[in-house]
Order: sequence, then C-alpha cells, then structure tokens
Amino acid sequence: MTETWFGALLLSVTSVTSVQADECIVGVIGESVLLPCVYSGVKNLTSFRISSEWRRGMETVHTAVWIEGQVDNQNVSSRITVSSLAPKTGDFSMELNHIHLSDTHNYSFHLKLHGEKSYSLCTVCLTVAGHFSHPTLLRENGVDGGKSRLFCNSRGGFPAPSIYWLVNHTQRPPETLVTTFINTLPQSKLYNITSILSINISADTAVTCVIENDLLNETLTATSFGVQSNTSVVRLSEHMWAFSAALCVVVFVLVAVSLGFQKKWDRDRKRKKHSCGDDSSSEGTGMIVFDLEQWASLPETDV
Repeated sequence: MTETWFGALLLSVTSVTSVQADECIVGVIGESVLLPCVYSGVKNLTSFRISSEWRRGMETVHTAVWIEGQVDNQNVSSRITVSSLAPKTGDFSMELNHIHLSDTHNYSFHLKLHGEKSYSLCTVCLTVAGHFSHPTLLRENGVDGGKSRLFCNSRGGFPAPSIYWLVNHTQRPPETLVTTFINTLPQSKLYNITSILSINISADTAVTCVIENDLLNETLTATSFGVQSNTSVVRLSEHMWAFSAALCVVVFVLVAVSLGFQKKWDRDRKRKKHSCGDDSSSEGTGMIVFDLEQWASLPETDV
C-alpha cells in the first residue's frame, strides 16, 4: 500500500516537475553543463530502497541504487556526476563534462521504488554550441577608389552563424556584393566560415565584418579602418625614385660647378702669383753699367 501510494505521489510530482524542466539548455563544446532535476515531493526518500536512472533518449547513461539515503551501487563515468546526497537533498541533477556535439539530445530522469516500475521525474533538452574564433580580416584596395575586396574568416564554431558587413560602422552593403562559404570539418562537424565583400570604396573607408552565434548570444567583429592601396604605394615609390634621381642630378651639377670654380680660382691665383714674382725679381736684380772711359777721365781726389 505504501509503495502504491509512493508511486502515485511520484506521478503527481512528475507531472509538475516535467513541465518546469522541459526546456533546452545550451552547453558549450569542451565545457560542463548541469541538467537539473529536483524532487520536490513531501515523502522522505531516505526511508526507501530506490534506484535512479538518467537516460539519453532510450539509452541509459547513469544508474544508481540508494538504500536509506546511501549509495549502494552506481555506474561511474568520467563525464557524468550525480551528487551522493541526492536522496537527502532531493537534487538528482546530472553534471555532464567535456561536452561534444553528439551530446545534443533529450535527457530524462527516472526514479524507481524497489519492486515497482520507474517513474519519470524530469525531462531536459540539451543543445550544444561552439565558440567561433575571432574573425581575421584581410583587405585588397582597388585603384583610385575602385572595387576593393575584403576577406573575413572565422573557424571552429557551431552552429553555422549569421555573418554580415558594415561600411563606416552603420551602412550594410547589398547582399549581391557578398559571397559566403561555409565548410564543415569532417571529424568534428564544426564550421569554418569565409565571407568576401567586393565593393567600390575609397582606401580610407572603415569596413567591419560581423559574426553572430545566436545560440550563444555571441557577436564577434573585426574592422579594417582603411589602408593605403598597393597601387598608391607603387606610385609613391615611383615618385620617390624620380625625386631621388632629380636630387642626384642637382647634386652632381652643383659639385661639377663647384669643381669648375675651384679650378678657375686656382689658375687665377697661380697666374697672379707668377706675375708678381717676375716684377719683384727685375727690381731686385737690376744691373749697374759703368762707363770705364768716363770713370778714367774724372779728376783725382784725395781720399
């Protein structure tokens, strides 16, 4: 009679608990998630021999036998944890560790009184998602504000995200200018996404790539604030080369003129010096010519 009454009590509790717990929980790949299930009945479960069972669909993933509130036997999994105090606290929630995509499923918790059939207390929907990598953004500018191409890439997420572009942070370009490729990785089933925007903009226009994972309520952005185009760089290089060549010519001419003036100045200096040397030597070495006959006819004088 007690067992039948207990079963009826579980049924009444189940009808309430299932409605409250029948919702999807989002888990993240590689992390842990808690699938809640709390017994809120008035009967003290520590007074009975009971067994509990967590199922994924029709597959049993965890079982335990409890005698007067103590664990008598349970299957141990490195990925699944149920509190050993569950009959005392009423909290039979299951923690699932190291989540992967195959864990996406409906889970149910069943409680059974010894010798009776099992009753479902909770149902929980688990959905698994994965974070995308921060997007990388590459830009190829066109010539003089011509068509530019921008490449946005993000990897390793789930499910397939929404992706769009913004020009100058507010304007969304037409979808006809966007080409998006979504690839599924063979082993992990995760997604890689690449989007290409081809648009006529100036080289200094800011362009933003936006990736949204609605399941995780996650938005990732990458912005290119404008860079000098390759053509502009080439032209600037050509101008610098021409300027350098002209500067070299000017310097060469100035050096040549300077050398010419230097040589002319040296010649003039040598010529002037040579001319001055001839005049001084003629004055200093002038010859005295005596007329011996006149000197002989001069009268003698006393010395």
